[in-house]
Amino acid sequence: MKDTVVIPWNNIYLEAVRRFGGAPGPIARIGAMMHIAMFDAINALSGSPYKAYLSNLPDIVEGADPAMSAAYAARKVLLQTISTLIDQSVSSPGGVPSIFEPYQVNASFDPESFLHDCMKTFKMTWKEDASNPSQQFGEAVAEAILQERENDGSQNANNPPVIEFGFTSGDWLQTGSGGAVTPQWGKVRPFGGWQTEQVNDFLPNALNVNKFSNYYELLQSRDYAGQVNEVQRLGEAHSPERTREETEIAFFWANDLNGTSKPPGQLYVITQIVAKQEGTVQSLLEAARLFALVGIAMADAGIIAWYVKYLFPNEIDQNNLIRLWRPETAIREAGTDNNPDTVPDRNWQPLSAMVDGTRFSPPFPAYISGHATFGAAHAAMMRLFFGRDSISFTATTEDPNALRDENGIKLTRTFTSFTEAARENGRSRIYLGVHYQLDAEGGFESGTKVAEFAFNRVLQCG
Repeated sequence: MKDTVVIPWNNIYLEAVRRFGGAPGPIARIGAMMHIAMFDAINALSGSPYKAYLSNLPDIVEGADPAMSAAYAARKVLLQTISTLIDQSVSSPGGVPSIFEPYQVNASFDPESFLHDCMKTFKMTWKEDASNPSQQFGEAVAEAILQERENDGSQNANNPPVIEFGFTSGDWLQTGSGGAVTPQWGKVRPFGGWQTEQVNDFLPNALNVNKFSNYYELLQSRDYAGQVNEVQRLGEAHSPERTREETEIAFFWANDLNGTSKPPGQLYVITQIVAKQEGTVQSLLEAARLFALVGIAMADAGIIAWYVKYLFPNEIDQNNLIRLWRPETAIREAGTDNNPDTVPDRNWQPLSAMVDGTRFSPPFPAYISGHATFGAAHAAMMRLFFGRDSISFTATTEDPNALRDENGIKLTRTFTSFTEAARENGRSRIYLGVHYQLDAEGGFESGTKVAEFAFNRVLQCG
């Protein structure tokens, strides 16, 4: 049976992300939950050739259709998770989650109307009928994943860290783009078959904690100076050393602003492109499995990246946390790092910009890069699912600052492999001026690890 439901509902999910914005971790979690529910519904009604993800999967309802059941499951998951997102937004200072939020979502907003409008946009018919077997089964599957994730730690994501920021040079400081976002997201229960207690298996080696166990050792090192100086040269707003292609790469992968589908969304769009190109959409079940696996990988990428950002190298030793400051802080405050090879520039600004041109760094620590972690997890899962890395594809971007051709059309980029795209994704953040290369390397390590682990443990042949 051809996929008539997975990609359409992925598009509705992407519309929700564009509309409501939010932090990468919660966005990735919602996508994973929706696609897991769709997969489990389709898989169960296809004879269960793969092991179900959910251990509390409901009994099959006779007469339920796989595609329709998946649609009902997706809708219920999105309704619940969007409602939760709105509740969190309106309870935050100012009634919005961050200064990047372009929409004033209020408590009277109706998620059902929003989804109904999305379904009309994507030309999807819909009928509410509680006696419909597909609705009964699909919504029961949705309820199962909602229950399974109910107390997964996500509700505590905005709890403050044990130690406040900025206690010494090197520690993250606010840069004008808001307070630290989701500092406890690293403690959310993973999706890919591992437990939070196993987090050490997925930590990166890019920052050698045996050599740099604290800020004093790190900031005085030659390695650190080289990292800072590279961003200072290539990531500055008007750098004469950054090439046009490097600027193109920076904004192609950015998508930090609300109104875009964010980093997980851009990778879902690439998943769509490749699924169509490789014929995966000819099978409803395989399309559902691909998107569920990608969703799981990216959800865990968000968890591991945020663990490293706030709790590295060991959350138990709160006195030696490395919550690395952003390049703009490192460069402006270089006079405080006791490193003779760094040069302070109090006026330095990154290339990264809001729509109005205001320069900014994302509001959380630098190490590791979330973009690099998401990109690596996606690349590894795509490589494993398709059985090869060298699949060429062409993609575009939603970033409002993206470079355009002579006709005003946003530029596309073509890649010869998933790994090539992931590496460029990580590197883009240096050109954008918001990360060091060690952030990209660490993200690539951890993202690859969580995806490989998940692929070998979930949604396997029954």
